[in-house]
Amino acid sequence: MNGEECYVFNAASMRFCWMTKAALQRLGYNRQTCLSLTVAEVFPQLQSHSAFHALITGDEASVALESLLQPLRGASYLMLLELDGFSDRGNRYIHVRASTALPLSDSRHHLQLTQFVMDNVSIEVYWLDSGGYIRYANRQACQALGYSQKEILHKRIDDIDPVYPIHLWREHWQVLKQQKLIYLETQHQNKGGKLYPVTVMANYVRLGEAEYNIAFARDISKVKSYEARFSQLVSVVNVIIWSCNAELVVDYVSPQVLEIVGLPADNFIGRELKNFVGSEYFHPEDRSILLEAVEGLQRWGTAVKDLQHRIKNAAGHWQWMGLSMSAIFDDNAELQQVVGSVHDISLQKQEEDRLLSLNAELDKRVRRELENNQKSNLLLQQQAKLVAMGEVIGNIAHQWRQPLNALAVIMMNLDDALAYDEADKETMHRGLVRSQEILSGMSRTIDEFRGFFKNDKVLVETELAEPIKSCMSLLQATMTYHSIKLAFVNPDSPGRAKIQVGEFSQVLFCLINNAKEQLLAKNITNGEISVILEINESSTVIHVIDNAGGIDEQNLPKIFDPYFTTKPNRAGLGLYFSNLAIQEIMNGRIEAKNHDQGARFSVYLPLLTAREQGI
Repeated sequence: MNGEECYVFNAASMRFCWMTKAALQRLGYNRQTCLSLTVAEVFPQLQSHSAFHALITGDEASVALESLLQPLRGASYLMLLELDGFSDRGNRYIHVRASTALPLSDSRHHLQLTQFVMDNVSIEVYWLDSGGYIRYANRQACQALGYSQKEILHKRIDDIDPVYPIHLWREHWQVLKQQKLIYLETQHQNKGGKLYPVTVMANYVRLGEAEYNIAFARDISKVKSYEARFSQLVSVVNVIIWSCNAELVVDYVSPQVLEIVGLPADNFIGRELKNFVGSEYFHPEDRSILLEAVEGLQRWGTAVKDLQHRIKNAAGHWQWMGLSMSAIFDDNAELQQVVGSVHDISLQKQEEDRLLSLNAELDKRVRRELENNQKSNLLLQQQAKLVAMGEVIGNIAHQWRQPLNALAVIMMNLDDALAYDEADKETMHRGLVRSQEILSGMSRTIDEFRGFFKNDKVLVETELAEPIKSCMSLLQATMTYHSIKLAFVNPDSPGRAKIQVGEFSQVLFCLINNAKEQLLAKNITNGEISVILEINESSTVIHVIDNAGGIDEQNLPKIFDPYFTTKPNRAGLGLYFSNLAIQEIMNGRIEAKNHDQGARFSVYLPLLTAREQGI
């Protein structure tokens, strides 16, 4: 206590009976002299305060007020005094604690600064007495109301605030006097009669005998305008708008909640958000994802957009909703508010369910159609194979005509030799050997024919030159018949690939046979068909090249389409199934292009990997 300025004086004699060391140093007297001083000699203004007299008589237990302190030497100080009354052995004493000591000149300086701040602060400041009269108004207040300083000091509260006529002001004054501080929202009326909304912080201040309401008013016209716009916006959209405070307690829910889910806003306001999303209002399957979303928003500010969940409406039914929410943080990354919206997506979910059902039905239909198409494709493939078989048999007929004629000649020669006793052992042997060679050649043709239509679906690593030679062998006779030169340009090429031999042979047969038919259709003399086997960086390639003049450019994009043909009485399936077999069975592709003299069909088959080659 020695560090504080404290005094004790007798309430009856008004003389000091005790002081701390700090108080003695402030006054500049010695202890003996100080104890002979009266209160008026140290605090000359103290006895003028009515509150002081109430303390002396015991009507007040303690008071706080300002008073000058007069030391032995130097200027007076303005002091804040805290006075407490107490009794001891039948005598009443007053304990004084003094603080905020300022020289009087400094006090005037502080008052001037305070006055400057009051005059120029950007909010309206008023001093009103207990009768409601304005005793002071700063520049902002005068500017807002449109009055001069002189005019406004003749006004009363009900002149600028129609919400508070004078009889209500008296009630307000009593409430303010009890509570000391009141926040309220009201309206001010300017000189031209225009009203504008304000928020007011009213403070009760007592200075000696005088009592004041020190009021700070802020124009909230823009805020009200924004609120009106927001309210209008909320009223026209079929969305529930809501917000939470920093403690995640719901503090606002728009009226649309009653229209959308049939529940009043009061059912939600005041609920803690984390507890609320785990309550019976929300579907058990959705509570965990909602809680996770709220925690992510609170911890990391992760915004939520259109989170689908179910809420129990007033009828007790689960209603699908879409939730969006985001967090507002201050500059210190402290959560200030959470705002969000909820909209009804029941119709959307119904449409989704309907579409899912429709998709399921369509899926069934597509599967049925695919199965039917697959059956049709298999039938068409079989028909295409039968057509190809017929053409191969036709080629075999050409292939066998010459050896059959040769056999007939041998048989006739042997018959004549026997008839004229010219058949010796050597002649008979030569005839039989030659016949055996011819029959072996015909047998090979049968083997090639069987391999051509072999129905083995397994991919086999094959040197492609062999099936190419076999296919060309079957076609050679008919080519010779039609004076078409068929050549395998590089039969020693080491090109290899994994193929189904039968399918590959049919594709090659189709390409060569089509080239033949183009040569015949266009009456090309000196017709040529070349087969080239080569290897590039990624593929083994088989080219079938003719000199039939090429394919019409407008037909090139459609050449592999099903049922597309330029030939009369043809189904247009040969190239379609050839392309299908190369793509789907052998993982390759076929290209059709024109060159200078005709068309070039190229079959690309993937190279064997090092592992497949055993490297």
